[in-house]
Amino acid sequence: MNKFFFFLILVSIQSCSTSNNHIELENNTPIYKPTGLYTSSFGNETALAHPQAKGSLIRVTWKDLEPAKGLYDFTALEEKISIVKSYNKKWSLAIIAGNDSPEWLLTDIKADFFEIVDINNTLKKIPKIWDPKVNERLDLLARQLAETYNNDIDLTLVYVPQMTVNGIEGHFNGVTSSELINAGLTANRWVSSVKETAKIFANYFSNKAIAVEVHDIMGDTSIPNRIINDLWNDYSLNKRVGAAIWWISGKNSYQPNLIDALTDFEGDIYAQAIGRSDQIERFENNDYRTLFSQSETIGVRYLELWEYEFVNNTFPTTFESFNKYTDSNFNKLKK
Repeated sequence: MNKFFFFLILVSIQSCSTSNNHIELENNTPIYKPTGLYTSSFGNETALAHPQAKGSLIRVTWKDLEPAKGLYDFTALEEKISIVKSYNKKWSLAIIAGNDSPEWLLTDIKADFFEIVDINNTLKKIPKIWDPKVNERLDLLARQLAETYNNDIDLTLVYVPQMTVNGIEGHFNGVTSSELINAGLTANRWVSSVKETAKIFANYFSNKAIAVEVHDIMGDTSIPNRIINDLWNDYSLNKRVGAAIWWISGKNSYQPNLIDALTDFEGDIYAQAIGRSDQIERFENNDYRTLFSQSETIGVRYLELWEYEFVNNTFPTTFESFNKYTDSNFNKLKK
């Protein structure tokens, strides 16, 4: 073969491997990573009709998915999926664990747990993620879910369930560090166990992007930072496990060290607005639009807005602009 012709073929192949498109290849398996705006719920279905809403988050509790040990019921999930698909939109999946883990996990499996009182003065039972029995059962759940949904092309992102106060975000809001330490939580235990859960879901959902929501743990940014960087740099995961922040507000005053760590993070970042735009005090300078500029600064590729924004079409020009931004900047693998 002519050497110059061979060189052109090689250059062409290399160019295609980093071309600006939605599809990324993992061992010749197409992987779609979502970009742009999703609605974080759709109690009001008109949110799904908004032209700038590319899809919706679907939340479902572990206790509803597996009401009895080994008995899986995806009925509620299927109902929500069918609604999203009826609008020809994509969906992402958040499995809520923590206090919404099934009761049999504690009574039958005898998983270790600790009790906390959250900021609403509600008593909650939190299974200890570092008890091996917890991830053993999450492994079985992930396998069942993946057998049904891994090949659903409309499923674009899977959040990692966490043994935390609200079961998906990586924090213990309102719980003191001393309470967590007394329960047996250590930095190494937390990092190791959350990474194990993430790998379980990434390995079963082999065709999907995966996200771990992060907060400071016991006031320590190094804990979430270790988790997301270790997962992103794990060669076996093919750069599919990114970080999620469900508290983006335009402000730098909340968890400033973690904001810096995320800004430096080389992996994919998924986010959710901290509140509705009419809750103006929650945003920098009382301006909801600052969360979009912060998203661009940090490098957010996917952003969930509360359904209020789409139902009321609060900032249509900003929504369109952000979708164009993410389409232009994140339709290829982030290096």
